[in-house]
Amino acid sequence: MTPLSSPLSQYWQTVVERLPEGFTETSLSVQAKSVLTFSDFALDSVIAHPEWLAELESASPQADEWRHYAGWLQEALAGVCDDASLMRELRFFRRRIMVRIAWAQTLSLVDDETILQQLSHLAETLIVGARDWLYAACCREWGTPCNPQGVPQPLLILGMGKLGGGELNFSSDIDLI
Repeated sequence: MTPLSSPLSQYWQTVVERLPEGFTETSLSVQAKSVLTFSDFALDSVIAHPEWLAELESASPQADEWRHYAGWLQEALAGVCDDASLMRELRFFRRRIMVRIAWAQTLSLVDDETILQQLSHLAETLIVGARDWLYAACCREWGTPCNPQGVPQPLLILGMGKLGGGELNFSSDIDLI
């Protein structure tokens, strides 16, 4: 890890002033210092959720962790009982994983192609998780939709553009049908 440039070293002092209680400049790794200096998103997220920093320090993001997104989200949604809680958990999960992806990108732990893959898998995981939860809730409330032969019909969502191509970046919007 190369030392911070003069302007970034000056900005680091602003970062230190914003750190959550219990965190000091000396308690942070060189990696944390770099990420929090380069990414206001990561800094704001760690300020709001200080436990994420310890998680990132103890278990650095991995290139293939996108394989766990669906399981992690399923665990997060297990206790959700209403739409408002669903939306809150989806936003929380999205932010937490995006911080992990930003951490990996800032520290060059994974290549750019992997970052695009992780972001695309994250979007797909969130869409499928929301769809599945809402479908089950609607089936409980109104019954399961069936075709004329009585076969249950799923709720379908089509991803278009960058999502369909697996090329999402941090600022991409998604087109769904």
